[in-house]
Amino acid sequence: MEMLKTKDAAELLSVSQTTIKRWAAMFPDYFPKDRFGHYIFSEQEISLLKSIKERINHGEVLEYMNLGSAAGIQPPVSQQENPLRHTQDWPMGDMLSRIDYIERSLDHKADEVVSVQLLQQRAELEDLRQMIKQLAVSLETIQKPGAPSLSPHDELHPVAAKKLKTPPRKRGLLRNIFSFL
Repeated sequence: MEMLKTKDAAELLSVSQTTIKRWAAMFPDYFPKDRFGHYIFSEQEISLLKSIKERINHGEVLEYMNLGSAAGIQPPVSQQENPLRHTQDWPMGDMLSRIDYIERSLDHKADEVVSVQLLQQRAELEDLRQMIKQLAVSLETIQKPGAPSLSPHDELHPVAAKKLKTPPRKRGLLRNIFSFL
């Protein structure tokens, strides 16, 4: 029994791979995926795909097709509903619902953490904006030509203020050429 990939089945039926995937997705009981999430088609499944193509060519709508009645084929046994399954798998269903609840609560907690972090970053950005405004005001007062000779900064740092007020020394010719000296 030869197993075909989606590409091979599409070439065999002369349709696109997307069409094959759409048909298989419409009937997941008849076209199961492998462990990697890919469709692999047996000869029986290829015949089902051929019948789907023929029925579509005859004007039948894919959404209203019933493969079991037309082809006389039942879904694989692993996919059929087992009446004993509900009584045996109730602990599994309970466990899955608990896992689902835990995942939702983790998502909610992660959203809360991200929200708090965003608020903290916004507050830090606002603090930085205020500091930049204060620095801009300080620079404006320093750069004004008619500014008072003694500013609060001068009172705190008289040596630095003196260096700022003295004109820079002229550089020698070699220093201008070799700026790294």
